[in-house]
Amino acid sequence: MAIEQVEPARCMLWQFHERLGEELNGESCKELIVSIQRHGQRQPVLGRKLSRADGAGIELIYGARRLFAATQLGVKLTVDVRELDDRAAIFEMEIENRLRTDISPYERGLSYRRWLSARLFTCQSDLAKSLDVSEAQVSRLLRYADLPAAVVSAFGTVQSIREEWAVSLAKLCQDSGCRPNVLRRARELSQGEPRYSPQVIFRRLVSATQLTFRDGGQARDEIVRSPAGRPIYRIALRAKTVHFIVPRDSLSEQLLHELKHQLACTLQPATDGKETGRRSHLSRTNHAGIRAQHL
Repeated sequence: MAIEQVEPARCMLWQFHERLGEELNGESCKELIVSIQRHGQRQPVLGRKLSRADGAGIELIYGARRLFAATQLGVKLTVDVRELDDRAAIFEMEIENRLRTDISPYERGLSYRRWLSARLFTCQSDLAKSLDVSEAQVSRLLRYADLPAAVVSAFGTVQSIREEWAVSLAKLCQDSGCRPNVLRRARELSQGEPRYSPQVIFRRLVSATQLTFRDGGQARDEIVRSPAGRPIYRIALRAKTVHFIVPRDSLSEQLLHELKHQLACTLQPATDGKETGRRSHLSRTNHAGIRAQHL
């Protein structure tokens, strides 16, 4: 073991490191850059010698953020250089990152998938036992690796995707009937403005599968929920109509009047030629299409 001062340009990240490149930027590393600028690098990163055509280099097992900061500041990187094989390197990285909250579950899930694909562990059980984590946790985190890129992009940042969301979305994307609708909605959310909260994005991705006609042409109703997960109202698709079903005790006379007014304004036709027919249909809908009943 030796502590060396190394030029950042001589360092490269290990192929199995847990950091995603898009998560390393001036904003995410701002505090670290300021800290190193004021106080120097307090903790060395871990690396091993790497022979390259242009001379000896250092392969970093962990320390991607510190490498980024040193590069931005133009200072040398303090590296703890050791002789390690890949499996030993994983153990060292896990010890370093186990308590770090800025390593997202998505990054861990991708790492687990890469390690298994590279046969550094024989199976999920071997990985769980070696890292002293439960098999259930390994299985949950691997769900992140199953998420399509479009779904991940819809959230904007991987840090905002909860474990239970990853499990649900991965299952939906494995269903050939649900996957196209989830991906379509994900692309819409990625390109839309303004950006929604992670909770809203998850609900909209899940609800995309409930608005499709399946099981012999029957439509699945969409249940719109509050951020806490409580049902608020139901959207029911029928052959030629859409029904908004609201619990009776949620509507006062004034609120019902406001909803009818807002719906009328939203459905206001763009041309005078269609206005008469639309108003007639809207009038019928106000009396029959919007039904207040228990979910």
